[in-house]
Amino acid sequence: MIEALGLISLGFMVGLSGAAIPGPLLAFTVYDATKKGKATGHLVIFGHIIWELLIILVILFGFGWVILQGRTVIYSLGGPVLILMGLGMIMSHVSKVELRTSRTDSSLIGGVFYTAFNPTQPIWWATAGLALLLKGLEVMSMLGVVLVTAGHWLSDFVYYIFISVMVHRHRRVIIPHQLLLSRALGVFLTLLGGYFVVDALSSIIL
Repeated sequence: MIEALGLISLGFMVGLSGAAIPGPLLAFTVYDATKKGKATGHLVIFGHIIWELLIILVILFGFGWVILQGRTVIYSLGGPVLILMGLGMIMSHVSKVELRTSRTDSSLIGGVFYTAFNPTQPIWWATAGLALLLKGLEVMSMLGVVLVTAGHWLSDFVYYIFISVMVHRHRRVIIPHQLLLSRALGVFLTLLGGYFVVDALSSIIL
């Protein structure tokens, strides 16, 4: 029970760290909620999950042997990426999200589109995301993968629903305290990345 809660929490915190980084999906969510005059974050994230589910299935069923046999390599790559992302969040001076013209009127399709064309997605899943799945696999086998993934998606729902509700209720104050939240999560992400790097180095030395 404790291990299960730990994996869900790990997935949630890593997912929240990624969700808090301003990017195409966040910009679309803000624009979509403003345009439609209602909270649409849950629909956007359903689209986001559809794309991420495809990526996870490809990793697990097409390249599962990489997860099982490339542990040190995965942690060696994923750790530094997490550290760089965390440091970038800590030193960020971003205080607002730039809105761009939407290319779709569907919140669901927009979630898929802006996830698929986010330049950080392939890098994240090929390194940090893969390391997260591996940790779940090591702790509780396939159930562990399900739990960290569920925690990851739960954080997406919580954050993006919050954003869209805030946009709907307070359009002039889109994301309160975004910078402080981003920096706090950046510290967590940096520490987690450091953990993966130390784990990888320990495997090499031993």
